[in-house]
Amino acid sequence: MNRSTPAGPAASVLIVSGLKREAAILAGPGRLAICGDASTLRAKLAELTCQPIILVISWGVCGGLDPRLRPGDLILGAEVVSAEGRINTDEAVTSSLAQRLIDAGARVAVERVAGASSPVSTARAKAELRLATGAAAVDMESLIAGRFALERRTPFAILRAVADPADRDLPPLVLSAVDSDGRVKAAAVLGDLVRSPGQFTGLVAAARDGRAAFRALSRCRGLLPGLFLGLGPANL
Repeated sequence: MNRSTPAGPAASVLIVSGLKREAAILAGPGRLAICGDASTLRAKLAELTCQPIILVISWGVCGGLDPRLRPGDLILGAEVVSAEGRINTDEAVTSSLAQRLIDAGARVAVERVAGASSPVSTARAKAELRLATGAAAVDMESLIAGRFALERRTPFAILRAVADPADRDLPPLVLSAVDSDGRVKAAAVLGDLVRSPGQFTGLVAAARDGRAAFRALSRCRGLLPGLFLGLGPANL
């Protein structure tokens, strides 16, 4: 009797995000989307030892550091920088993604991204980080994703949409609005508003900026079906 060899797990594009809502946009066949805070992401990545990965992409919203960036602007990271050094993204992949997005009518720039271990929530802190790093944007997942890609010797890319611009202070309640698995804690946000109604104006502004960022992320999928699956060996 002939027995076929069991097929191993299919190769995937790995999507690394902070929020469940971000990961859901690109989740689908050929894509493995994970989300959560730093410790959750590291634990999930540690479970992927035997999973073949063809591309690691840090995906989601980010904070703007360059004052010229507005909510909804797309950033393709040329590299992610931190106090511990820098990790370059794959030039060929980044160039291919930029061209695909530009051809689809998206507004996108290739810039340096800062990796942070905690939220950068005030205009002053953003200005200081820009001065220290020269980065145009900041997020909390690109450094983790980049380290994983470096360890696996896998192509790495960053695609982010600006959610809060450089001149915006985020209300304090936003900093505790997400749980470790990347889900928004709506009840906690409402409770904070009841206790501190003065944050309402800031929350409305943050929500408006966030909608612009998520519209931009959604267009990436809608305008370019198979965005990452279309990156064949020539690009990788």
